[in-house]
Amino acid sequence: MQRITRTIASSIAVLLVAGTMVPVTANAWPLGKKANSNAAATQTQETRISVQVHNKSKQDQSLKVEGQVYNVPAHQTLTIKAPLGTAVYADSVCKGHVKGDQLFSFTKEMKDATFSID
Repeated sequence: MQRITRTIASSIAVLLVAGTMVPVTANAWPLGKKANSNAAATQTQETRISVQVHNKSKQDQSLKVEGQVYNVPAHQTLTIKAPLGTAVYADSVCKGHVKGDQLFSFTKEMKDATFSID
């Protein structure tokens, strides 16, 4: 009788230890929720690229990108990051352009390139 009681007690102890380890091992599983949510996030993330805009003129120039106005000081360079296909418009008078003219659009070929304005 004592042997059966000892076997039952040790079985219960093993089950309790295993029960406390389940939450730890479930979170450590490499194919858990975290891996799936990251995969979904990277698939829906849009591709953004950086373009440098250099102002060669003696006055500040303004650009409009996605409805936001950026000021490029005279003889300075500004880096703008936007999704592919985004249009950049002149928001001030540039040499050869009036306010509202499209200067360029973000393309794969322009990644990390420098675009100069006068």
